[in-house]
Amino acid sequence: MLRSCYSVRTRSSALAKSLYQKQASGWWSTRSYASLKKDDEDINHRYSKTLSLPETTFPSRSSPELNSEYLHTSTEELYQYQSSKSPKAFKNEELFVLHDGPPYANGDLHLGHSINKVLKDIVNRSRLLNNKQQVMYIPGFDCHGLPIELKALNSLKEQDPTKKSKKKSKKNKNVDEDLTTQLSAVEVRKMAKSHALKTIVKQTEAFKKFGVMGEWEKPYRTLDKHFELNQLKIFKKMIAQNMIKRQKKPVYWGCETGTALAEGELEYNDKHRSTTAYLKFPIIEVNTELSQLLKEHNINPSNISALIWTSTPWTIAANKAICVNEKFDYTLLYSKESGEYLLVLQDLQESILSLKPEIAQEFQKTDIIIPGSSLSKTFYENPAIKNKEINRFPIIHGTHVTNTAGTGLVHTAPGHGQDDYLVGLNHNIEIYSPVDDKGRYTSELLPGFEELAGLKVLKDGTSKMLELLKNSGMVLDINYNYIHSYPYDWRSKKPIVIRATPQWFTDLSSIKNDAMKAIDKVKFHPERGYNRLSSFINTRNEWCISRQRFWGVPIPVFYHKETNAPLITEESIDYAIQKIGEFGTDAWFEEEESVERWLPESYKSQGAQYQKGTDTIDVWFDSGSSWTIIEEILQEKNILANRKFVADIYLEGSDQHRGWFQSSLLTKMAAKTIISSNENKEIASNAPYSTIITHGFTLDAKGQKMSKSIGNTIDPIAVINGDNKQQIPKIGVDGLRLWIASSDYTSDLSLSPVILKHVADNLKKIRITFRYLLGNLETKNDSVLTMFSNPQDFECDLQKLSNIDKYILGKLHSLIKNVDSYNSTFQYNRIIQELNYFMNIELSATYFNIIKDKLYADDHSRSQSVKSIKFVLYEVLKGYLYILSPILPVITQEVWSHVPKVLFSDVMSPLVHNYDFSNLEKLAASKEGQSVEKLFEKVWQLRDGVQKVIEVGRKQDKLIKNSLETNLIIDSKYIKDLIAEASCSEEELADILLVSEVRFEQFSKDQNEAKKEGNYAYFQNIPVGQTSVDVKIVNASKFKCPRCWKFTSKVKEELCGRCDDAVHQH
Repeated sequence: MLRSCYSVRTRSSALAKSLYQKQASGWWSTRSYASLKKDDEDINHRYSKTLSLPETTFPSRSSPELNSEYLHTSTEELYQYQSSKSPKAFKNEELFVLHDGPPYANGDLHLGHSINKVLKDIVNRSRLLNNKQQVMYIPGFDCHGLPIELKALNSLKEQDPTKKSKKKSKKNKNVDEDLTTQLSAVEVRKMAKSHALKTIVKQTEAFKKFGVMGEWEKPYRTLDKHFELNQLKIFKKMIAQNMIKRQKKPVYWGCETGTALAEGELEYNDKHRSTTAYLKFPIIEVNTELSQLLKEHNINPSNISALIWTSTPWTIAANKAICVNEKFDYTLLYSKESGEYLLVLQDLQESILSLKPEIAQEFQKTDIIIPGSSLSKTFYENPAIKNKEINRFPIIHGTHVTNTAGTGLVHTAPGHGQDDYLVGLNHNIEIYSPVDDKGRYTSELLPGFEELAGLKVLKDGTSKMLELLKNSGMVLDINYNYIHSYPYDWRSKKPIVIRATPQWFTDLSSIKNDAMKAIDKVKFHPERGYNRLSSFINTRNEWCISRQRFWGVPIPVFYHKETNAPLITEESIDYAIQKIGEFGTDAWFEEEESVERWLPESYKSQGAQYQKGTDTIDVWFDSGSSWTIIEEILQEKNILANRKFVADIYLEGSDQHRGWFQSSLLTKMAAKTIISSNENKEIASNAPYSTIITHGFTLDAKGQKMSKSIGNTIDPIAVINGDNKQQIPKIGVDGLRLWIASSDYTSDLSLSPVILKHVADNLKKIRITFRYLLGNLETKNDSVLTMFSNPQDFECDLQKLSNIDKYILGKLHSLIKNVDSYNSTFQYNRIIQELNYFMNIELSATYFNIIKDKLYADDHSRSQSVKSIKFVLYEVLKGYLYILSPILPVITQEVWSHVPKVLFSDVMSPLVHNYDFSNLEKLAASKEGQSVEKLFEKVWQLRDGVQKVIEVGRKQDKLIKNSLETNLIIDSKYIKDLIAEASCSEEELADILLVSEVRFEQFSKDQNEAKKEGNYAYFQNIPVGQTSVDVKIVNASKFKCPRCWKFTSKVKEELCGRCDDAVHQH
């Protein structure tokens, strides 16, 4: 019995890689058969010059100088070329719009930027491919906001000679106040604008290096006056709908940045460490019902303390009430030692007693049940407050109180919590917040807390507060190491506080239903994006849009100098916006004694009584207004009326569900349109996007998120140019793009030097394949190319194609169909996966190996086989350009410059060539195409079995040097079972199986009888389809041809008949 041996037809990537490496040079020269003897070399290479070997000017390595030209042609020139054409020149006359989410104009680009921009570019190119659709891509830049302002101010600090001797501060730390206060608002704005504009220039150059085509000379910028006015038009529409209101309300506050923050500007740190405390507040007054209940148990109310738990003990200075839930039952824990009672939720008394042994020893349960409803109109005092006249606070009902953690009694500070604020409004409790914009206690503290003034609440303020509470006898227990999720400012990366300040809010209640209906019409990729965005919309009732910074679009509101009452009417807003359009937003921040020039006629006489507000609009409102730019362009092109959505696609990182996707939807639902003449009700009511695509973030080789603080980031330019220090190979812009396209971007993307090395290897294989295809189609004076004089009209004669030609064209047709499907669903990694399989297995390990004998040795002027092969190679080259031009613009542009012009149109780019795959479609639909697929299901099984036998003879028995030394004899009784589906000659089967000869005949399995034919004989029964085929493998009966190396020559060291004809014709 033969052992299971190595199979050439093994469908594994490992095999594909090894075969590719071994055969790449083999395709290119002739056959690299090993261990040739020195005295045979002259014979074996005597006729090498008569072979038709591949010839091409396409280099084996790219040229950096030429690459820059190809990059320019395939990006800027290509975009302008397609933009200049009429939409009617494209198969789909509707303009395709991918709206660019504006990157922040603050600093260098990181790998995430390259992922985002390259994915957008692949989407755009796949739409432009084959002249399917004209694309419009206008890059944007987000130019306002705190980080840019701080960056500009920090640059001023670095230039100040008085600061040079001091140790440099961390990037996120504030600029020294004594330096920034020397500048006016207008000076700060000018510096910030200058920084943003310089950054835009720098980022633009980097984006171009990623091979991204677009309107780079005319981007939209949120600092442009026209953009700012569009934004204010949306604000004006919100005013008209009573959506804008001013409230003193708790907001998320960035202490390092000194401004209010929206929910979208928060990040949650799951490993935040807080100090928590169980605190006692003595009861000083109870209602009649509770008094009677306590009297029945002989309990003096003055011996009872309400026990609360808090993770923000610094807010005790602002405590105004304690909340209970009237639906729950409460009880008392009793201390024999002190006679003290603790009021707690009955369901939580066990967890309280288990805090530590001392508490369990001191306190014991009681059988007293106190309904939560009986706690109303009960009052307590705060022992830390040293003024009895103001030391009386109520216990009130709160639906937010739960029975799952804490004590069931919730410390309530309406100036420092959202739930606290709402319950405080219902009970007319003061909104009190003695904390300033730097997160420090103010001098407004109540008596007893004065020592806290000036301390930061999250640092020394917390420690000092606990000291005061201990001294007041309020502390039952403290945990200094409580780990939980806590909101951080996403820019400063520091924990925030919640503090009540007067802010401008957008009431979203009137548009929430419209927003939910709108996103029901939106497609999401991946689909889980719908749940994320709808969740954010559903749970959001308002939007804090005011920011306490100078660099941004001003909120055009006036305040009375004496009363601080805001002046905000449709008339005043409309007039202010007009004047901003006339003077610019910088003028708004100029100091003026009278604001007369900014006020409408009805208020001009009061100009000296008012002052302009200095708050700016949240930058998410800025970028969320960017759809207005696209809407205006569509109107200018006279196509707005016929569209359903402003943009076809928004594509950003998955964090933008809470950011740009949401803010764009909300501003669109509020404004509907900013074009007064727009009568398209459908586009007005719809979201600004038809489809949302999201991608993940970058991870290092260990699966850690890339971060500057960790030091594991990789510069995208380093990926393109290489970096020896980081051991990053130079893979060029196509390499960067190939890595992105190869990755499943719907999840996080991993990158490391090892991964990049694999990408480089894959890119090299693609280049070698292109070179081989060109080398066999670019040959000079090849009469075969005359058959392609008009390739678009060339009719493929199915009868003249060999079975292997039909087979590979069928696989190519399937590949192209799948690629079209994957392009429509943005699954670019699937495209690369299937292309690699086709390249490594179908082409490298199979087709190229089989055809090279006829391609190199046949007489090209007379061989129908060569004509068929070249037709196949033409279709493969065409398919490769079709598939890869959206992903790899540089190498495909380079290939385009080398393709024989008789084969392709003379358009500037392969992306806009009119591809015709009708021949493949005809073949796939024909009986021949369908039968050849069934044929090769059996042929590959036969080949696997034959190769296993040959491997035994080669490796184990040392009788066979290579498969061409063998003849394959197949029992003739199996001929119908094997090739019934298609006409497959013995000669063609020999080519496919890589043996010198195949014969169908009856044979004896007698070993001695078989050996009369040669030195060896191997028998095997090979499973094929529904049966098993008996085969015999013997050494070739003829001699080796010194030209083609097949064992088909009748005379030793003489040419075979085929080669003899070719040489004499040559």
